[in-house]
Amino acid sequence: MARPTTWRDFDLTRRLEKIERTFAMAEVTSADDVPILANTPCYFAFSTFDKPDDYFTNAASMVGYQERGFARHLAEIEDDVVPYFMPWFGTGVLASGFGSRMVIAEGPGNDPSVDGPCVTSIADARRLRMPDAERDGWMPRVLAAIDYARAHSDLPVGLTDMQGPLDTLGQMVGQVQLFTWMYDEPALVHDMLDLVTDAFIDWVRVQKDHIGEPLDSSNGLQGVGGSAVGCWESDDDMTMLSPGMYSEFVAPRVARIFDVFGGGSVHFCGRGYQHLDAILGTRSVRVVNNSPMGQFEGIGAFRRKLGSTVSLQIQDIAPVDLEGYYRQLFSQLDDLRGVMVAPFVVDGIGMDADGGYVERHDDPFDTASRLVAVVRECIELKLAGRPLL
Repeated sequence: MARPTTWRDFDLTRRLEKIERTFAMAEVTSADDVPILANTPCYFAFSTFDKPDDYFTNAASMVGYQERGFARHLAEIEDDVVPYFMPWFGTGVLASGFGSRMVIAEGPGNDPSVDGPCVTSIADARRLRMPDAERDGWMPRVLAAIDYARAHSDLPVGLTDMQGPLDTLGQMVGQVQLFTWMYDEPALVHDMLDLVTDAFIDWVRVQKDHIGEPLDSSNGLQGVGGSAVGCWESDDDMTMLSPGMYSEFVAPRVARIFDVFGGGSVHFCGRGYQHLDAILGTRSVRVVNNSPMGQFEGIGAFRRKLGSTVSLQIQDIAPVDLEGYYRQLFSQLDDLRGVMVAPFVVDGIGMDADGGYVERHDDPFDTASRLVAVVRECIELKLAGRPLL
């Protein structure tokens, strides 16, 4: 399937070429070689207060919101965003297929979420069965949104949020119970993880069938349009596991997923750098998507160990102190090959230097423009060998 190089009147050729070169770990000789994707509009509702009231119940509303946001973004911001439609229904869609109940808290800025575990005993665990993507939980809502977007929008369509087997099972069982069972009932946990991995693979296949895209590439992966890998999976709960536990229970399942889809992207927020060896040992891992959240030395050491084969997408919620944050960040990055900067810029919060969130009320498009300028300046200083701090 040929990837569109234009969207409406906007030429995306240069953006797509930059992203492709970065996936290929090409040399960086100028600031313009590093893709910067200051993501507005954000597809999620968290701390964004302009979502239509029917955003999660009316596919036309979700599609229209994202279309309008991309049209404004491309007209105003000189970065590398490639538009695509994200059929977003929170992080618990796959868990809902297994029986987890989804809820949306009242008020603006809230996303659909899992309302407690659906597996509370070993007997519950042994009754788990493969979900039917066309019938179970919120999976049909995602497929309906994909179908609507394909029929009524000119945006390329991407996958919904893809929590990996570890995170999904944590939602279904509860993290404390799951981690306890890893010690007390390891065979049971292996069986459950195999089942959830099978369901994850089937869920991606079904979505791709509705989207009409090949297994080994994607229109968009967690804010990065025009992606050269087949899928992404989120392993945020890895930050609570030891390297041994992650290697035993999680890494083999991630490898199996990525093998099916010709390569993939691992996402985690915060400090999961202790799992680098397991990540690099995962067949077909092509990208690590990390929100360092102020862990500057950690992300620097992590990038050095990634070497010349795996790309690094640096995400984060946009920091309040743009210059201070990105100067500290880039002071730790010795090698810019494969690096993309892809933060989410929201109107309700910003990130402080320690990775915490503080309230803000800036226009996200103005913030995005300033962020792009600051990041490019940091890259120029880095390439020139000049101090950033």
